[in-house]
Amino acid sequence: MKKILIIDDEPDITFVLKKALQENGFAFVDTFNDPMDVISIYKQQGMYDLLIIDIVMPKMDGFELYEKIKKIDDGAKVCFITAYDIYFEALREIFPGFKVDCFMKKRIQNEQLLRKVTSAIKMS
Repeated sequence: MKKILIIDDEPDITFVLKKALQENGFAFVDTFNDPMDVISIYKQQGMYDLLIIDIVMPKMDGFELYEKIKKIDDGAKVCFITAYDIYFEALREIFPGFKVDCFMKKRIQNEQLLRKVTSAIKMS
């Protein structure tokens, strides 16, 4: 079974994403609304098969959180999610060191969410 971690400061978003994933066969989905809490629990490599991280959050943005997690788990796979109209190429220019191919825009449809998650988990 694949294990997914969702981090978004909006509880409604984490609830909807978790529900959609669980209803489509992803039984192990953990959610957090505070990125600081994630750092305190993320202790070992391979804890999760995929992270879904909101980009804009208080206290710590999604990129900072991902950098901290990569220090613990350098093989962590991630999909970033955002409500802002930031294009993939613009993010690549701003953060050239990130080897990330999965970005999702909020108000994502369940079918697109499942495609993105399945694809990201399969990436090597």
